[in-house]
Amino acid sequence: MSGHSTSSYHNPDPYIPASLGEIYDLLGSMFLGAPTFIDKSGVFPDRDIESEFHALTEGAQKVRKKLGEEGYAQMIDLAGQAKALFADDPNDDNGKTDQGRSLLYEIEKLIQAARLRRVVAKPRDDEGEVTGD
Repeated sequence: MSGHSTSSYHNPDPYIPASLGEIYDLLGSMFLGAPTFIDKSGVFPDRDIESEFHALTEGAQKVRKKLGEEGYAQMIDLAGQAKALFADDPNDDNGKTDQGRSLLYEIEKLIQAARLRRVVAKPRDDEGEVTGD
């Protein structure tokens, strides 16, 4: 026996947020998981900086139309900068993690601005509801 075990929660098809609200929620967990994003409990052994930023950027692609091209480009740029800062501060001891978190706040502002534009414009979703997502 190798001693290596896998979690029963392993998912070969990772979660990708599909709405502005889901991306906003992901950002909340990213603030807490920075700078490495590694799940210390072992329940989610595949979670790391690569998987979290993959989810963020793929989620941004899903809501690209809602963000607008400028907002999407800003979000992708900010995500890349934040990822680099977190990677350069894996022990959270040189200040780059705080800079990365500031960039996540900027992404949060982009999401909230897009949600507000949608509420004001009142587009209806598939169920006929008006939401910010």
